[in-house]
Amino acid sequence: MMNVKTCMLAVALVPLLGACASSTGRLDSRFGESVATLQAQQTADPAAPLRNRDRMVTGFEAKTASAAVDRYYKSFEKPQKPVNILNIGFGQRSSP
Repeated sequence: MMNVKTCMLAVALVPLLGACASSTGRLDSRFGESVATLQAQQTADPAAPLRNRDRMVTGFEAKTASAAVDRYYKSFEKPQKPVNILNIGFGQRSSP
């Protein structure tokens, strides 16, 4: 015959087994579906990469690309001076 403590322990542990069961099966089966749907809705022509994979990009010459890259890197060299917006136009002498 089972001891009363053992029986009480078994009864107390049965609800804990329910915590091991997954209750999100319906949600997990559709995980990521909304992101895929939004990406498809925001793509103007989904077949464009396949249709244009053999085409070369024209109109963007090496000199133009090099100048664009140089301007990009130079934009990080010197930060712009901050503008004091509280004193704009005040305290300056105007010439007659």
